[in-house]
Amino acid sequence: MLLIRSFRLFSTLINKYSPPMNKLHKSPGAGEKKAIHVTQHNFTTQEENVKFQALPSPVKSYSDKKEYRVIRLENNLTVCLISDKSPIEEIFEDTETESDSSFVTSDEESDLSDGSEQSEEHGGPKGDIEQKMAAAGLCIGVGSFSDPKDVPGMAHFLEHMVFMGSEKFPSENDFDSFIKKGGGSDNASTDAETTCFYFECLEKHLHEALDKFAQFFIAPLMKREAMTREREAIESEFQMALPSDSSRKEQLLCSLSQEDSPVNSFAWGNLVTLRDSISDDKLYEGVHEFRRRHYSAHRMTLAVQARLPMQTLEQYIVECFSNVPNNNLPPEDLSQFSTSIFKTPYFTRIYYVKPMKDLCQVDLTWCLPSFRDKYKSKAHEYISHLMGDEGNESLLSYLRNRVWAISTSIGNGESGTELNSIYSLYTVSIVLTEEGLKQVDEVIAAVFSYLSMLKQIGPEERVFNEMKLIADTAFRFAREDPAVDTVEDLCENMQIYPPEDYITGSELYYEYDPEGIKEIMDLLQPSSMNIMIVSKKLPKDIVYDQTEKWFGTRYTDREVPASWISKWESVKPYPEFSIPPPNPFITTDFSILEKKENQPEYPQQLSDNPLYEIWYRQDQKFELPMAYYYLYLISPLSVKSARSNALLDMMINFLVYSLTEVAYPAVTADLSYAISSYEKGLMIKVYGYNQKLPVLLDLISSKLITFGDEISLAVFEAVKDKLIKSYHNKAIKPSSLAKDMRLILLVNNVYTTMEKHMELQTVTLDELKDYCKEFIKTLYLKSLVQGNVTALEASATVKKFVDTVHFTELPADIRPKYKVVQIPKGEKCFRIESFNKQDTNSIITNYYQAAPFTIRSSVIIEIIMLIIEEPLFDVLRTKEQLGYNVYCSLRDTFGVLGYTITVNAQATKHTTNHVDNRIEEFLKHTDKILESTPEKELNQIKEDLIKTKQCAHTDLKEEVDTNWSEIISDDYIFDRLKQEIAAIKDVTLKEVRQWWKTHNKFGDKENFRKLTVQVVGHNKSEKDVKDADVDVLGNDKEDAVLGRKFRVTVLGNESLCKKEKKDKEYFIKDVEDFRSGLVMFPSVEKLPK
Repeated sequence: MLLIRSFRLFSTLINKYSPPMNKLHKSPGAGEKKAIHVTQHNFTTQEENVKFQALPSPVKSYSDKKEYRVIRLENNLTVCLISDKSPIEEIFEDTETESDSSFVTSDEESDLSDGSEQSEEHGGPKGDIEQKMAAAGLCIGVGSFSDPKDVPGMAHFLEHMVFMGSEKFPSENDFDSFIKKGGGSDNASTDAETTCFYFECLEKHLHEALDKFAQFFIAPLMKREAMTREREAIESEFQMALPSDSSRKEQLLCSLSQEDSPVNSFAWGNLVTLRDSISDDKLYEGVHEFRRRHYSAHRMTLAVQARLPMQTLEQYIVECFSNVPNNNLPPEDLSQFSTSIFKTPYFTRIYYVKPMKDLCQVDLTWCLPSFRDKYKSKAHEYISHLMGDEGNESLLSYLRNRVWAISTSIGNGESGTELNSIYSLYTVSIVLTEEGLKQVDEVIAAVFSYLSMLKQIGPEERVFNEMKLIADTAFRFAREDPAVDTVEDLCENMQIYPPEDYITGSELYYEYDPEGIKEIMDLLQPSSMNIMIVSKKLPKDIVYDQTEKWFGTRYTDREVPASWISKWESVKPYPEFSIPPPNPFITTDFSILEKKENQPEYPQQLSDNPLYEIWYRQDQKFELPMAYYYLYLISPLSVKSARSNALLDMMINFLVYSLTEVAYPAVTADLSYAISSYEKGLMIKVYGYNQKLPVLLDLISSKLITFGDEISLAVFEAVKDKLIKSYHNKAIKPSSLAKDMRLILLVNNVYTTMEKHMELQTVTLDELKDYCKEFIKTLYLKSLVQGNVTALEASATVKKFVDTVHFTELPADIRPKYKVVQIPKGEKCFRIESFNKQDTNSIITNYYQAAPFTIRSSVIIEIIMLIIEEPLFDVLRTKEQLGYNVYCSLRDTFGVLGYTITVNAQATKHTTNHVDNRIEEFLKHTDKILESTPEKELNQIKEDLIKTKQCAHTDLKEEVDTNWSEIISDDYIFDRLKQEIAAIKDVTLKEVRQWWKTHNKFGDKENFRKLTVQVVGHNKSEKDVKDADVDVLGNDKEDAVLGRKFRVTVLGNESLCKKEKKDKEYFIKDVEDFRSGLVMFPSVEKLPK
């Protein structure tokens, strides 16, 4: 079952599918029933004598300095306490009661990710005292598999409802408000057999946070009026998921199971299941009964982490959670079901599925016995490791050589419908080329040929030992995750493994099981698999004549031709196949450099010349054999035109494609590389165990100067088609379109996805080859090397890269620059239709522009965002139900400050104009919020914000990324957080109020500049939408008209201005006309400090 994750901080839904398919992070250990020695302790609180049991502590990594203790309370709630041994300041000295005013930190997905705007977050600890967040996670052994058949979505609905106040803390937003007031965040998720809640906060707020958190499970209110509102949020969440092809495929697969099985259900829930098909009285009674039946202490597992003494953590937990009720009722018995759950007439057929995005792939799925009792050997991962190999003589290499496939993903994921107590799904997913789609039977034949080879060779202990060695090494030198991630994973693992294996159960290979490997391979038969082909370009005889009930997915199915099955059953191993040889990239040297005295706190510049700059810092804190080599190749070609920008994306796609086979052994050995486009060029990141990173970087640099000549016409067409599809899929996503439009209106040298899509249509192979050569001729290189590496090694490795690529100097005056337009005073609106006619989601992003960046201005805006975020969410999302996603964000757009307020609404419920008006109505009352904020509360807000900024980096990568963001942005403010903390201390309440009065519509408007970008969803049901409307850029027939150019429908005219009571100049009708007369903020050239 897709993991339905109800983000409270950003109020977003994330569908959590499998991590890398060859890893199993949640395999249970039901088969390992051990006799556990139990020690009973007495613990005394002020109220009564409370007893708990001590259970065995989990095995932990050598590098993990935290202390773990597992206890079981009298009510049978199992708890894992984690005492972080890091230094800590006294957190109890400030115990004053805080004001009830609510605030929350929040930010949209960083614009840094696709290179279109600088990151707004610089993060990390640079204060005098490093802080850490405390966190807690609680998992309950019940999920959507327990939904009543007549009320699909009940488990998900209950997960929402327990947030809505408790008897002890009756305010609906009490917990959210408090957590965010404590500088943290909270979240919850519903899976097939589990429901998980977790939060993080500053350590000094942990005790009170746990008290409020525990009330979710002791005495939640779940009032009728809250119920009627919150099911609207469930509906919005579902509407946001409707365009997701992975969600649609998963729901379709669920519908192929036995009708009476728990899989054949609808986990999301919506207004149909929670309103239209049930009376309010029955729903109210049902959700309370579901909670009483399933939310029982003996089915709960809790993990808590903080830098507090173990005895203090014990005290907190006993005090807060001992009163969680325990009904001692057994969980629902699902043992009546087995792998036969998918032995239906519908499963073993070919399904042709119409996607929302432009996809082309085939999924082969088998239903196998549950892997839960096989976590010691992880036999299925042995098979995934070999079938998913991407090196020479692999399955993917064979398919790529015939230009039939682009990539593969093989194994078992971790979502509830893939891995549960009843069965496990094993999937071979192949992203096809157009030719591969035509030859899909041969593609599948290759899969069975590779399987035939594996069966013929039989399991090899050498391969298993290599997998074990890599996993053992990774565990030994594991990075420290943020506390909230640790407790989330741990409380879920506690539902599955015995205490000793809470941490290691998902990560390590304990025993070699050749018979188990053989058993799984024998079950992967052609006659027992489901075939799902997802593509917009299917044979002419395929007609989508069926519709899935919940998501409305259109599909058809066919019997698998007997000739195909016969061919697959008899196929022999192809001569092109073999298992990978011993891995030459496996690290053998784990020595750590000696610490240096007087080590600089920030990166130092080793080299600065017209060709490149090298920044370096030796790790002094984490003491791991890891290093990071980050390189940024800046070229004027990156911003020359939309076509040149698209060619850069194309070049990177081919570089990654050509590296796959030769670099895959390094990836398998836990070395990593990432190549991406960024604002001014190409970025290369190489990281992992430091010993062999220079070898991997040498491999990349060598390929960079030769790969252009290696591209064949067939591969060119296949990869080009994949990139065109990628552009298409990004453009039809309303949030991506809104971001594209905001940036194109504000910034020069920025090109939209639509422009690049149009240009890429006519790019030729020769043009690409010329571009690849031209790009590396003239460059400027920025680099950062940080970790377990000497300055000499760092300098030599980067210089070798420079010598290999052999580029000439790019003078500073012709390096790419970005400038931002100054929005006119008042309000401007750019309103367009979204491209996907089936998507009801609208995005409203109101951008309020301020002035060029200063540290002081940025922290003032940040403080205001902290003050208004929670009331904004409470009013617009919880009370008015304008949309599931409501948040505000500080913006630093290429050195120009501002903030945004974003709402993800549905066109079926609200117009974008209505949402915009409600945002402004909220902001109208912000003056009152600020005026009612006392000095004492502002001081508390400032103190918590400072502590949040002092939060320690939990691993080396966080520290490296923070430093890298300063280098690539040309800011070089490595002590940014120290400067921000100093500025926060000096900010006054008068200053905050004055800034707001001059930057909003209802103040003196002296600096009020607003741009609202509105992407309007479609108020149509799927059955009302013709194929031609849906496939905006899809089929060949449409490519001649639509594939070359998006039809951007701009909304807004004089009559609409009158109707909405707007100024006649309110709507922007043409981007260039809007930008042509505007003043540009100067682009500030900054020098390294």
